[in-house]
Amino acid sequence: MRKTYDKETNINEMFDYLEDQIKNSGRPKIEDGYFYLNHEHKEMYLSIKGYFSESLVNPEVDGACYILAIPEIYKNVDIFELTFPMDWVKNEDGRLSESFKQLKPHMQYIALAAAEASNIRFNTQPALSLGLNYWNLEQLKTFWQFTAIRRKNAM
Repeated sequence: MRKTYDKETNINEMFDYLEDQIKNSGRPKIEDGYFYLNHEHKEMYLSIKGYFSESLVNPEVDGACYILAIPEIYKNVDIFELTFPMDWVKNEDGRLSESFKQLKPHMQYIALAAAEASNIRFNTQPALSLGLNYWNLEQLKTFWQFTAIRRKNAM
């Protein structure tokens, strides 16, 4: 079993890495250093950013593109029907969409947390608290990366 000190060191190093991304967000090709679930996630993210060109100047849209590019999400959503990359989470009557309901719960929590960060509200427990209770390390890294993208203009 790993010692608590080792885990704490790894977490601190990850936060230092994410802070560096935020501070250096204007660096060319910064997306190459992002955490991706797989190569398809990266390819979809770069493509979606091209479709939602506002992502180049708006970190909220950029972060939403990162979430939309998660392969499990992307495969269930028709991006050409969207005005904003997180519009797929809710349908017209304000309920969770069928695309959303097809996701595994852990991905639902990531999507809900990202939507909540864009001021889309739900009648549920806050997704961040749900996610923190259930995400594995890979899913947590995905949310952390979303946070770094979303906050890249903060410094």
